[in-house]
Amino acid sequence: MNKPILVTAFDSFGGREYNPTEKLLGMLPDEGIKKLLLPTSYSRAPETLRSAVKETSPSAVICLGLASGRSVISLEFAALNIKDSDVCCDNDGELASGQSVIPGAPNALFTGLDLGPYARIIRDAGVPCRVSYHAGTFVCNCVYYHLLSLGVPGVFIHIPDDGTSAPSSGAPQLSIEDSAKAVSIFTEELRKKI
Repeated sequence: MNKPILVTAFDSFGGREYNPTEKLLGMLPDEGIKKLLLPTSYSRAPETLRSAVKETSPSAVICLGLASGRSVISLEFAALNIKDSDVCCDNDGELASGQSVIPGAPNALFTGLDLGPYARIIRDAGVPCRVSYHAGTFVCNCVYYHLLSLGVPGVFIHIPDDGTSAPSSGAPQLSIEDSAKAVSIFTEELRKKI
């Protein structure tokens, strides 16, 4: 039997009713996928991810996160060795201000996946998508940095707000169905390559 692809999402944070990534995770098929909900916590999310990778030995990992200011699916190329969230605390109340994700480790880590072809395939399917060059500095980036330090093939995918988790935000949005379509396409294409 083939090893599963581990797909992660985050719980709600910052006063939102829910996190669209959690909803999207529930929309993905179960076959060949191990699903994991991460806490939006600088300390607990990496520990949860590391334990799941050790337990499941996945063939690859796809981490999902919310980028409420974006209007397109973003395939993240790099994770930075910095935690900084000058606007929003994580769910444990931590307001990071420039600390290292892993002290003494490189300033950035990069996915080994060639993301350009994935972005083109998703766009060709009618969903706006682009390669982004780093995952920010909030918990998403922290988790991605830890993932890339494990040496498992992986990527972080940021999805836009779906327009219902924080309806008064006025942020750009993309339907949850389009986000799920993009993640499903990425997962199937990744499965062909690993």
